[in-house]
Amino acid sequence: MDTKKKIDEIKELLGEHNIWRKEECLNLIASENTTSPSADNVAVSDLSHRYAEGKPHQRHYQGLKYVDDIEVLTQELMKEVFKAKRVDLRILSGTLANAVVYKGLLNHGDNIISSAIPNGGHVSHTRHGICSIMGLTDFSFPFDNYEMNIDVDESIKKIDEKDPKMLLFGASLFLFPHPVKELVDAAKEHDAYIMYDAAHVLGLIAGGQFQDPLREGADIMSASTHKTFFGPQGGIVFGGESIDDEEWKNIENAIFPCFICNHHLHRLPVLAQAAYEFTQYGEDYAKQTIKNAKTLGEELYSLGLDCMAEHKGFTESHQVVVNVEKNGGGKHVAETLEKNNIILNKNFIPGEKVTKENMNNPNGIRIGVQEMTRCKMKTDEMKQIAELIKKVVVDKKDITEEVKEFRKNYTETGFC
Repeated sequence: MDTKKKIDEIKELLGEHNIWRKEECLNLIASENTTSPSADNVAVSDLSHRYAEGKPHQRHYQGLKYVDDIEVLTQELMKEVFKAKRVDLRILSGTLANAVVYKGLLNHGDNIISSAIPNGGHVSHTRHGICSIMGLTDFSFPFDNYEMNIDVDESIKKIDEKDPKMLLFGASLFLFPHPVKELVDAAKEHDAYIMYDAAHVLGLIAGGQFQDPLREGADIMSASTHKTFFGPQGGIVFGGESIDDEEWKNIENAIFPCFICNHHLHRLPVLAQAAYEFTQYGEDYAKQTIKNAKTLGEELYSLGLDCMAEHKGFTESHQVVVNVEKNGGGKHVAETLEKNNIILNKNFIPGEKVTKENMNNPNGIRIGVQEMTRCKMKTDEMKQIAELIKKVVVDKKDITEEVKEFRKNYTETGFC
């Protein structure tokens, strides 16, 4: 194949992908979303070609007089949305956002307490990811499988035992608000920072419908900007009132020059547009997202699927978690649904033991409704989605064409 044929094939594949995911699939990945047409309109610009090492008005390059103002205005918008004292939006991913906080506030050998992966923790919260590179020793919060949340009383004992320098809240599988304010006093007794990874729930926080970590006692909030928050892919860090100038400077120095040089400037106007949209529509969007997730959980449960946390209303976030062990396991179910244009992911479930045998086929699937909510789906559509999932997982039917027919009515972006 010559080079011209290769690029032609890439363009053809890109076109096919766009049609498939935007017009023919039910996108239920809990870590994805879609930007608005207004955001898309500012995504491609000359900013894609430029370098801006350093902070606004303190650059190592020339030619940035407009970029500096764009970045400052975007910072102001994000501060307004989250009522934050400080923000740095140069970070390229949620994982790097966690890394810069570790580097800026902790020392090699420090202990942290976070959520274990089966209990919802992200790999960047544990020894399996960035913690090991930073020389941190991670311990897991005790977890209450019935409540599907961190066990407060047992965690206080763990904090006293391990003397951590940081408590890390937030999760990748994240159904219910974490007990931040309940553990503030225990953290203070050990002079430990409280960090909150809001990657999954940033949009729900922005809409005022989940919890407010910076008001509940978190010193630092890290996040991705592209999950329930419908910005560009990237990361961000917010500093609370308790973080002083020197601590914040250490975080800034960890961002540049430690982890990032140029911070992909084309993200800035897209992030600004998303922040503006949250000032206008964020509350309605977050409310509908949570309402949709609850409805989906209720309907899946009523159809005989083992949707977890029924006694707690299934969820208070954008996520629903289903135990599909009896249906062949998470890998099998996720792959079968993908063949029917329903896109979600396999996932460990709380209480599940991680072994070599189940590493690639955990017992659960994780479903996120935020993207389909943004495509103007409401509770009636969630009931239809539950029925479609049941047809595939339980009834073993091929419903690809039915999914395509359903999705074609929901291709416009709402809340913008």
